[in-house]
Amino acid sequence: MKLSTKNLIPFIFFINIKIIQSKAQPIEDDYTNKTKQASETKDIEQNIRNSITDEQLDSFTYGDEEFKLAIIGDSGVERESREVMKLTKYDALLHLGNYDYKCSPHKYFDTMLDSDRTYQFMGILGNQEGDDQCPGKLRDYEDILYEEMTNSKNSDVKCEFSSSKAMWSCVYKNMRIIGLSQNISGVDSRSEQLYFLKKHLDHATEDWKICAWHYYDKYYHTGKNPQDSERNLISEDGDSFYDYCKDHGAIILNAHDNVYARTHVMSKFKSPMIDEYDKHNDGSVVQIRKGATLDILNGVGGNEIYIEQGEEKDYSHWQKKYAKGENDENAKRFGGLFCQFNYGGNNKKAYCELLRINSSEKVFDSFYIYQNEDPNHVSYSQIDKNFKNDKINAYIASNNDKNNHSTKGDSGEEDSVDAMDQIVDKVFTKTNIIIGGTESYRALANLSSIANDNFKTSLTKNEDIDNGYKLDKTTNSPPLSMNDRLSLFLNKTKLINESSVFDQTSLMDNFSITSSSKKTDTMDRESINSNDAISLISHKFGNNSGANSISTRSNSFRSFSNIYNQINNNNVRFNTIARLDLMNETK
Repeated sequence: MKLSTKNLIPFIFFINIKIIQSKAQPIEDDYTNKTKQASETKDIEQNIRNSITDEQLDSFTYGDEEFKLAIIGDSGVERESREVMKLTKYDALLHLGNYDYKCSPHKYFDTMLDSDRTYQFMGILGNQEGDDQCPGKLRDYEDILYEEMTNSKNSDVKCEFSSSKAMWSCVYKNMRIIGLSQNISGVDSRSEQLYFLKKHLDHATEDWKICAWHYYDKYYHTGKNPQDSERNLISEDGDSFYDYCKDHGAIILNAHDNVYARTHVMSKFKSPMIDEYDKHNDGSVVQIRKGATLDILNGVGGNEIYIEQGEEKDYSHWQKKYAKGENDENAKRFGGLFCQFNYGGNNKKAYCELLRINSSEKVFDSFYIYQNEDPNHVSYSQIDKNFKNDKINAYIASNNDKNNHSTKGDSGEEDSVDAMDQIVDKVFTKTNIIIGGTESYRALANLSSIANDNFKTSLTKNEDIDNGYKLDKTTNSPPLSMNDRLSLFLNKTKLINESSVFDQTSLMDNFSITSSSKKTDTMDRESINSNDAISLISHKFGNNSGANSISTRSNSFRSFSNIYNQINNNNVRFNTIARLDLMNETK
């Protein structure tokens, strides 16, 4: 078989393309290579993370379902009570007792709760529901509360009641709320109440825990009833209910004192002690854990707002509070506490606001609650950062899954590409690449020599070649360099004249051939950088004709571009291959 460029060039180009596709790595020691790859991977991951916007993250659902809990106490059935309930939308309502002040058990539930409500309801007994305030009505209140909390409207809440129905433990989403009725006339004893609390709190696995009761201990009211400072209405003389809930990281809620008052985070309640990580806090951020929590007294639901007085109003453990005011300015500014748990999907974060009616300042108090078991080493901002990183990881993974399903579902090309990659990986090893690359370059040099001999006669007849390159008719020049041969070959085959993209000068510039008006028998031998290849390949695919080949050429160019980017990143030069492809074009 006669050796010709027509036969050899396609073969050599094919071999070199396969070599490129082999995903070759530069010859480096393993440690350096792995370190480099790890660094590049880390940079890529960071770039991807930085490109994700807050809007994209906000539209991506991740984490635990956020829900808003309304907390209202001492509401009564007044017009203002209804306005408080309409301050904002919420998913569940927790009532802290004292529903109507009229000994009319059905009044609140018939007139205040929406008949077609979509929010969940939970409520505890207040002193106004007890036997001493409403003789013979306690059981009616208990039965109505039980019915309201277990009917079909409350299907998202799962509750377990005591046999008396005066105590309950309910689970709503990832929150457990334990409602007690300690010191309410006619209900279970203190020991039974404490036993019920321990039973349901000891093994609670929910992310959020709340202890709710109507009354308070002596250090946790603001002085309207000075006699209440003489004894603990909840804990009495035994173990502190407050401290037991604190030890489990549960938030404490109560009412009865018709004011709003929030404590610092407390590490001890029986004899008040502010937690060391909250002493100098401005109150905008609350960090609770097992062994430290806060108490919120909220009795401004709509019936009446009390004054504050005595030493109780000045206790140092109060973080934020408001009462009727010296000039009764807050007398009609009733309100409720509304807390968003699992804030932004984060099951360690909540956001609470005390909202009021009849006030130009609707938000009186606002604060974030973080569950932070190690505030000494982990800041609340780190909790936010960790959650955001987890959310970004989930966002990236979710989009990768969508892209994979979409790509594989469009056509069968994906499978064939994967199969070819596997074959290439096995055949074109690093050793084969080194040998193949060397032999290909040697073959190219020989081939160029043949081409030079074939065209020598006709080329020497030209007076001007390539805007100023000249060969003397009588000069016996030494063997041409590789770049010379390639330049003359391209000129002979009139590839430049066929181009619709590059003129003669620009194309020759892409071959790194410097124009000169002088006679030349040698040319710049500097290796052509691989960055030159893309424009040449674009030229090749851009000038092929034939409608049937458009798709093939487009796919080939995309494939070659991907290969180029990969190889160029690994410092593998392939200028020879690009030029072989152009030479193949001319045949």
